[in-house]
Amino acid sequence: MLPLYLALLVLFILCIILFILLFRLTRHYNSLTAGTSTPSLMQALVGIQRTLAEHEKNAHSLKSDLLKLNDDSRLHLQRLTLKRFNPFGDTGGDQSFILAILDGNADGVVITSLHSRENTRFYVKSVKGGVGIDHPLSTEE
Repeated sequence: MLPLYLALLVLFILCIILFILLFRLTRHYNSLTAGTSTPSLMQALVGIQRTLAEHEKNAHSLKSDLLKLNDDSRLHLQRLTLKRFNPFGDTGGDQSFILAILDGNADGVVITSLHSRENTRFYVKSVKGGVGIDHPLSTEE
C-alpha cells in the first residue's frame, strides 16, 4: 500500500507543478494579447508581422529619399568665402577682396575686386571643380 501512496503523492506534486506552469503560461498569453482586438495570439503575431513589413518598406523609402536629398544638396551653395587683401604692397590697406561662391562640387564663381587710388575693378571668373574655366585663378583666389 505504501508504494501506491508514494505514487499518488508524486502524481499530486506533478499536478501542482503543471498547474503552476499552466497558470504562468496563461498569464503570459493574456499579457501578450492584452490591448488587442484579436483574441488569438496567432492573429496578433500576423498583425505584428504585417506592421513590421510596412515599417521596413517605409524605412527603405525614407533611405532612398535621404540619399536623393543628399545628392541634390551637392548643388546648393555651400562655400561662401570672403578674403580681403592688398594687391599693391606699397599703397593703401586691405580694400580689395575676393568672394568665392561655390556649391558642394566646387562649381560656381569667384568675384574679385581690385581697389587702387584711381579706380576699382571687378572681375568674375567661372569655376568648375575648384579650377577656373576660362581664366586661371590667381594665388589669392
